[in-house]
Amino acid sequence: MTSELLFASYPPRSMSPDQCIGAKFDRLLEKLELKKTVEDRNVVIKMHLGGGNGFSTIHPFFVRKLVKALKSAGAASVFITDMKRDVDTAIDRGYTEEVCGCPIVPVCGEDESAFETFPVEPPFKTMDRIELSKPILDADVLVDFSHVKGHGVCGFGGASKNLSMGAVTNAMRQLLHAQEGGLEWDDAQCTRCNKCVNNCPDKAMIFKDGKLKIFFHNCKYCRHCMLICPRQAIRIDRGHYVDFQQAMAMTTAKLISHFPDRQIYINMLMDITLFCDCWGMTTPALVPDIGILAGRDIVAIEEASLDLISKVPFYKEALPPKWQYTPDDSKHLFEQLHGKNPYAVVRILEELGMGTREYTLREIN
Repeated sequence: MTSELLFASYPPRSMSPDQCIGAKFDRLLEKLELKKTVEDRNVVIKMHLGGGNGFSTIHPFFVRKLVKALKSAGAASVFITDMKRDVDTAIDRGYTEEVCGCPIVPVCGEDESAFETFPVEPPFKTMDRIELSKPILDADVLVDFSHVKGHGVCGFGGASKNLSMGAVTNAMRQLLHAQEGGLEWDDAQCTRCNKCVNNCPDKAMIFKDGKLKIFFHNCKYCRHCMLICPRQAIRIDRGHYVDFQQAMAMTTAKLISHFPDRQIYINMLMDITLFCDCWGMTTPALVPDIGILAGRDIVAIEEASLDLISKVPFYKEALPPKWQYTPDDSKHLFEQLHGKNPYAVVRILEELGMGTREYTLREIN
């Protein structure tokens, strides 16, 4: 089965105002036929509000249009949610109830107590449970409104990561990150000579309290540490990042299973940066602004987002100084930059029965 996705291309066909991306977004929302999904129902919009000095999150202009469209379609109520720390500073990026047109609430409440726990049986590695936001679960309709960008641990962040890492408790996020793995360090063999730390091109490791600590967000599995270690105290399993993808996909699947036929996905393919918005900073875009995708299949929209990114020019000037990557036309841009295949989570979501990677694009003119 093939899923149809709506696509509004950012570049206008002419300089007519009705060809700009804002006008196209209005028409895309009309074509989504929101009424049949949201009428007389409570709607939650899960989006990332960003933090720090970052400003490449979804522009409030589009958020307000989405909220207005949901209300016009008859939604009983609409609210936006994200992690408390980002809700608390949302005003810095222009997100307020007055601007967006609806309340903005912490995903697990003010004190992190508003969540439900679901056991994982059998456990996946050390992940024995999934802790999901109760405000989201209590809603009738889920709108997954995502800014697509690169990510150092899993290759990219889009619709799935917006839910798996943003619709859970802080403890659950830590549990998910615990699945990253990939470097195995032999304490007994190591002499703490610091050659691995000093020669890591991505500054991904330090010794702390006598133990080697790895920051997998930076690690690109370049093998420099393994090759330079005089005692062979480091081994690398490049496949471990897939465990992180697996854990995220399982969490996403558990959440969206609560919204059968009541899911809406919108991926913003603009300001596509090297790292996730959670870094609290904005860097130059890696590629030209592409447009907006929308549909009701999370697998299809993630696949299409990655495919569209692979078809546009890459701005090498956007990379930080001395950033090392290996150009390879056989790999997605994000894999060339981060060393992790971004399609892994899409494949896993499909295997979990969350949708199909087969899609068609219906362009909004």
